Amino acid sequence: MQNVSPVVLAALIMGIGIAGIPLGDTAGKLMFQYMQVEPVFIAWSRYGLGIFLVWLAYFGRGFDYSVMKDWRLWLRSGFVVASIILILSSIRTEPLANTFAAFFVGPIFAYFGSAILLREKITWFRTVTLLCAFCGVLIVVRPGFGMSAGLGFALLGGMFYAAFLVSTRWLSTAGGPRTLLLSNLIMGTLLLTPWGIASVPAMDFTMATLVLWSAAASAVGNLAIVLSSSLVDGSRIAPLIYMQVVYATLYGILFFGELPDKWTWIGLIILVSSGFASFFAQRR
Repeated sequence: MQNVSPVVLAALIMGIGIAGIPLGDTAGKLMFQYMQVEPVFIAWSRYGLGIFLVWLAYFGRGFDYSVMKDWRLWLRSGFVVASIILILSSIRTEPLANTFAAFFVGPIFAYFGSAILLREKITWFRTVTLLCAFCGVLIVVRPGFGMSAGLGFALLGGMFYAAFLVSTRWLSTAGGPRTLLLSNLIMGTLLLTPWGIASVPAMDFTMATLVLWSAAASAVGNLAIVLSSSLVDGSRIAPLIYMQVVYATLYGILFFGELPDKWTWIGLIILVSSGFASFFAQRR
């Protein structure tokens, strides 16, 4: 591994995260099909078990629990909690590929939001690729042409995720990557607990397996993304996040027989191609 550049190594680690996050949502969709489960329970169980898995991964080291007093981090956590619940509400009725494509308005709006609110530098090439990605989202969603409520949830979830991304950059000096990840999990668990407890479903072996699957895949995915961002500047590999759409499409076909239609394929190809173009342009 000594001859592998930090960017390549970070991209490989991020690849694990990119595959893990939609895999966690695949388990969530299976829960909806197996039993009448509330999205808030899936989010709560994912957060709660995620705390244990992330803490175990680092053996409890490298965390600064004093950040729990920072109201700004609570606001940031609220953004992503809302985003997760809306995404889970979307996959309840929509194909995974469509939900993830609509959700990716988030990174697009976060880019422009960070430029406006945080005065971050923007480049013409990155702007063009993101506008192309946005066109891909529009082709998948097709607003005004029978867009469903489920896709509306995904779009709104993407907007909350954009707020989360901008607030994460705003609070980048509030703590290290480990601290920010674990504090988000703890805060999210606490925010969701009243509703999570009230919506606990009947448990059997299948349900417990799906809950663990959802939590473990999401935790490993987010942990891998944090690790990759600690190796290189996160902006250099961030465009690879669009590969989640590829995995979401694959999982949708394998687990649910959700074969996208012609226009969805076109939108997905434009979306993913824009992400790759941005990634390779930043490597040069």
